[in-house]
Amino acid sequence: MLNRTNLIIIILLFPSILFARIIHFSLKNGLDVYLCKMGTLPVVSINVVYRAGCKDEHNGITGIAHMLEHMNYRGSKHFKDGFIERYVILNGGEENAMTSFDYTRYYAVVNNKALPTILRVYADNMEYLTLNRKKFLKERNVVYQERLWRVDNSPDGYLYYLLHELAFLESQYRWTPIGFASDILSWTRDDVYRFYKKYYAPNNAAVVICGNFDIKRVKSLIKKYFGKFRKKKIKFHFNEEPPQKGERIANLKFVSSNKKLAMAFHIPPLSDNSTPVLDVITYMLFSRENSILKKKLIREKKLCSSIYGGNEERLHSGLYMIFATLNRGVKFKRVEKVIWQELKNLKEGKFSDRDFNFSKKRAIYDYMYSKETVEDLGSVLSFYAALNRVEYFENYRKLIEGVKRKDIINFARKIFNRTNATIIHLYPKKGKSINITPNISGALR
Repeated sequence: MLNRTNLIIIILLFPSILFARIIHFSLKNGLDVYLCKMGTLPVVSINVVYRAGCKDEHNGITGIAHMLEHMNYRGSKHFKDGFIERYVILNGGEENAMTSFDYTRYYAVVNNKALPTILRVYADNMEYLTLNRKKFLKERNVVYQERLWRVDNSPDGYLYYLLHELAFLESQYRWTPIGFASDILSWTRDDVYRFYKKYYAPNNAAVVICGNFDIKRVKSLIKKYFGKFRKKKIKFHFNEEPPQKGERIANLKFVSSNKKLAMAFHIPPLSDNSTPVLDVITYMLFSRENSILKKKLIREKKLCSSIYGGNEERLHSGLYMIFATLNRGVKFKRVEKVIWQELKNLKEGKFSDRDFNFSKKRAIYDYMYSKETVEDLGSVLSFYAALNRVEYFENYRKLIEGVKRKDIINFARKIFNRTNATIIHLYPKKGKSINITPNISGALR
């Protein structure tokens, strides 16, 4: 348990981490830049985020943001296919990328001597991707393989995917970043090109660098490599999900060894500032073995082998999700009854001060821990930079400390209702996983 002594020890051990100053400025073309100098080792985390994800897609090209992420590694005007992967390895680092609902992120953690070259590559990718047609077709097969691996062959992945399809009827959050299988197989090179030219622009991006570097020199490099690009007029369109008017329930048979339960509740967007309350609720329900739902369902009643959940912070109305794996012979009704009762207890204020206070302390501890390494800080800072919420991240500790018991009660009453619920029962069936895997090779990002 985190107490006052533990906090003091953390502050003494990691003072530069906890109080590292974030420098923010913007180039004339609209590019946001966030710099955080920290640590003594010659290591930097270099991140470039674009405020484009699956929320910017439509039926027919779902998953295209993720496909474009893959094509960022297949060559640009001044750098050959796979250059950054080989270069980072030779410099003892690691690199990768990810596509989310609201943004796409590219990052490398490497020796600070490699920083100028990495910036040059990322800048080249902003404007000069080659998007070769033959490489596109090969990479499309890689992405389709990833779809089979992450969704069609995975009971947990398919639950997550289907939960969004049922919970959202109009919002672009209806599909997950991997996209629909039929869309993946029908994408064209021109689909990717149009998405690229529309959303990859300096005024729709941010550069985030954390670690040991010379601030003045890095500012100069960013201006040199990124400052030459022109801003673009980008028109965003998002279908806000209307209020749900009734409980949605689906029964699914899928190749799995156990029954699985998924539940989702619509929650407000990040701008609602309700994330601290949701975070405390999540810590109360799931954070440790003795948390409310783990204690009830796993330790005491032995109905589940695992249960977890939480909220995903998004620009628009998202979901609070709960996932559980049931023990053999257990019926869904028994598990749901316990979950609904504990959610009712939250709404009625029937939770201990110990659970409430511990959860707040744990949230603060994890917030501090997220700043421990240049990689961790680069990741979380990139997320908030993508959502234009860096100030929110900097004030997170105060926001958590300000959460009151009444906030938990009021918010639980607002979202944990049957008319706001989507529920999926996954029944296991015998069979083999889908194995229609394209005859290709390549890393799955």
